[in-house]
Amino acid sequence: MPRLIPLTTTRLIDPRLTRIAWQWLAFGLLLYAAFPAARGYSTAIGWLWYWLIAAPLVALCAMYRQRLWAALRQALSRRTTARTTARKPVDAQARRVAPAIRKRVWLRAA
Repeated sequence: MPRLIPLTTTRLIDPRLTRIAWQWLAFGLLLYAAFPAARGYSTAIGWLWYWLIAAPLVALCAMYRQRLWAALRQALSRRTTARTTARKPVDAQARRVAPAIRKRVWLRAA
């Protein structure tokens, strides 16, 4: 029977590749902000915003996907534990509602 649970292995990320992707993203953001022509379309390479901003961002997300998933899991677990440990305010005593204010509930046969 094949093993369906993936083995957790940590892969080292090439620091040269990450530096290039971060520099590419920073240069793309600066170019996008400084020159309006960088926001357009080029017949040679297509949408410039994709190659200046989205492509290096996708590459960085792919390189750091394990760290991103770990941070997301940690944030979600922290949020659920905070929600379950929060206490509800306790009233001193239940109050009765006057019969005129109470909604009428009609009994129905099942």
